[in-house]
Amino acid sequence: MSVVAGIGQYSRRKREQEDGPTHLPLRAGPVSNGEYVPAGETARDRAVNELIRTTVEDAAATLGTDRRRFLQGAGAVAASLAAFQLAGCGTSTASRRAPSPRGGTFTTPPPEDTAACQQALTGTGEFIFDVHTQHVIPSGPWVQNSPETTGLVLSMLPPGCTDSPRLDCVDRATYLHDLFLASDTDVAMLTDVPNSGPSDAPIPFPEALTTQQITAGLAQGGASRLLVENIIAPNVGPLGVTLDEMSSAVHSGPPSAFKVYTAWSPSGRGFSLEDPAIGLPTVQHAHDLGVKVFVAHKGLPLMNFDAAFNHPEDIVSISRQFSDMNFVVYHAAWDPSHAEGPYDATATTGIDSLLASLDRHNVPPDDNVWVDLATVWRQLLTQPDQAAHAIGKLLSRVGQHRVMWGTDAIWYGSPQAQIMAMRAFQITPEFQDLYRYPALTAEVKAAIFGLNAADLFGVDATATRCALASDPLTSNVQETAQLRSDGALPSAWSPHGPTTRRQVLNWLASSTTRWLPA
Repeated sequence: MSVVAGIGQYSRRKREQEDGPTHLPLRAGPVSNGEYVPAGETARDRAVNELIRTTVEDAAATLGTDRRRFLQGAGAVAASLAAFQLAGCGTSTASRRAPSPRGGTFTTPPPEDTAACQQALTGTGEFIFDVHTQHVIPSGPWVQNSPETTGLVLSMLPPGCTDSPRLDCVDRATYLHDLFLASDTDVAMLTDVPNSGPSDAPIPFPEALTTQQITAGLAQGGASRLLVENIIAPNVGPLGVTLDEMSSAVHSGPPSAFKVYTAWSPSGRGFSLEDPAIGLPTVQHAHDLGVKVFVAHKGLPLMNFDAAFNHPEDIVSISRQFSDMNFVVYHAAWDPSHAEGPYDATATTGIDSLLASLDRHNVPPDDNVWVDLATVWRQLLTQPDQAAHAIGKLLSRVGQHRVMWGTDAIWYGSPQAQIMAMRAFQITPEFQDLYRYPALTAEVKAAIFGLNAADLFGVDATATRCALASDPLTSNVQETAQLRSDGALPSAWSPHGPTTRRQVLNWLASSTTRWLPA
């Protein structure tokens, strides 16, 4: 039986959203993973998106194919990236007299040259390890035990989700499709949204292990394609309960990492990893259990977050006390309200706040502090110069071997368009000279895409790629691509949560959730 048939419960519907039954692979304007309120769409964003649509329609007409089919391929991604680059060149009359150097560029063939686009954007063969992915368990106890979280996730579903129950739109089958059948992802890390334990977790740790086992059963190639994290909330309830849950997870799993949301709790009160009553004993217990990777969400302020505990200072500081552990700053402390530019040591938010913490604590590049690019890249790829600053600063200061690939899939849909965009992205020689940013060579991109994470989590990238050659999931990629092209499967570009400001505000205003912006 094919893998496609094996996950046959994956919905065959099309999700009717603002772009109709077919979706742009990438669109201009602030986007959200459903966890924060993005800024509103600007006139520039609308103009860029219209340019993408026009380019797509013209290319499809040139090729004699329909728009829906063209949108499923690499040519549509090339059209989006070309529009972002063109928009970045737009300047005022004054700035045209003294133009600023460009920082980020996309190198793509013409959209109508689909063979060249396919080769350039999908045929580069990197090992891809996505360290930041999620799904939910529709029938889990959290649905009854945590009405706020349930309301949050239900409200995040796209308007065209017609599955019954509706949470099936973001279930395991959708996850397996989007990650392993609709993208070039080789290995993924499964994580979760903020929760206080198994009773209100959309993916309780035992269920995450089940997803891992199902993935292994589908793969059958001898390679481990899914790792799991254990999300803990030591600031909720007695600390001893959390420590016991950590021990239990290690005995049943073990998890590849423990993860915390230091700025979150049901009461709205966060905690510090340096707190001797909460944070320090939690990290110490992870260390004693032998789980030497500790992850914290920093920056990217979620709803109901305690801003006082969202700064990366504590995780950087504590990394000095546990030199034999590794600490991952999810989202690299990026904040959508802070425009990324040259390093500013006085900044209190954004990536610069992380770099300043590294300086204060004398953490050298390529040490035991790591970052991922989840949501950072998806947001900034539409603004190439900001993207060049963000990635350039992280590579220069955190280290070229400490920046990892993450996408926040499946909330944005398949991560394939994000992968293609990174393959095409370059930091210009001008920015390299001005700010001492490294060039995005094939070797640097290979490290970001997967080799860095493979090193952190002990994955043999070469052995994994060899095993994937006979992996049934891999062999069904072309079959599912054809089904999407024919309209039998939803577009790989369909988001599974609210991405625009209007969508996020709509679910924030719903009666099912009381989550509020921080």
